[in-house]
Amino acid sequence: MKKKTVIIVSVIIAIVMLISIIVPLALRGKVGSNTGEDAADNTEAVSVEEKNSRMEGAEEMMKESGSSAEESRADKISETSEPESETSVPEMDASGAESSTENISSGGYESGQAGSGGSGGSGSSSKDTDSDFANQESQEQPSQQDQTSVVETPDIPTISFPYTISEADLVIQQISPYNGFYIEDASDKEVSGVAAIVVTNNGSDLEFAGIGISQGERSLAFSASQIPAGATVIIQEQTGASYSSSDPYYSATATTRRTELFEMSEELVKVEDSGSNILTVANISGKKLSEVKVYFKNYLSDDDVYVGGITYNITLTDVEPDTATDVSAGHYDSEYSRIVEVSVKE
Repeated sequence: MKKKTVIIVSVIIAIVMLISIIVPLALRGKVGSNTGEDAADNTEAVSVEEKNSRMEGAEEMMKESGSSAEESRADKISETSEPESETSVPEMDASGAESSTENISSGGYESGQAGSGGSGGSGSSSKDTDSDFANQESQEQPSQQDQTSVVETPDIPTISFPYTISEADLVIQQISPYNGFYIEDASDKEVSGVAAIVVTNNGSDLEFAGIGISQGERSLAFSASQIPAGATVIIQEQTGASYSSSDPYYSATATTRRTELFEMSEELVKVEDSGSNILTVANISGKKLSEVKVYFKNYLSDDDVYVGGITYNITLTDVEPDTATDVSAGHYDSEYSRIVEVSVKE
């Protein structure tokens, strides 16, 4: 009877444990994300006032030189390095040798001379000199240990802005806080203090760039698409991470995909700005086109800078010859947008 009871209890415990494992797995949801390089602009048209509001953060950022934040960071780094010259740790000379060795050597020699000059006879002079050398060696020993600890822990190199990523033909002009609307995911939610960089493309037309910056113990990520050659763009951190000037920057790297020249397909289609967020796409090729895609970005003409790594697009399919189609693009605005590419599939 007892054996049967033990078996029943064991079975019940096993069933409970199995349920505790299966139920959480059944309830666990799936998480998805959209990290596309450009976004189809299916949003409703916005008012001019709202579009102006979207661009205020970018205009404010471009008005600021960005030097104040970098100067503050440089001062902080300078302050942390100044105590090295104020402590008893010997400095390195220009050749890279430890000047502490020279100081100890010359200090010992000077002590010996002082002992010789201050004694009445050669015997006592020799004894005093030996004593002075011993005292000097014991006094200098801690400094040698301190110096050794500094040498064994080399400083990690830091970078400052502007910073050139030469292998990627990109220059990060500055990194600053961005206040306004978050642009990169097309949500246009209001944010404050998001980390943003100003980047210049010194190479050919840039289809895509992924930029990583190491700061302190964190990594910042930025991505951009459809950046013309020679253009400058403001890119917000892709996760919405906040700007911080408290830690130094250690590195900046980039991966890029380029093309010689963005298509504009002017011999096949004509794209006109018809106002009120309307783009008119006309097929002038004389034949049916299976697809026409128009890419555009936020743009500040006064500063000649694109705003946001994101690129919007509108797509038309099965476009008949000699026809014109009006398309509403919610993020397009005559004053704050610029078409960067028009691709066509025949």
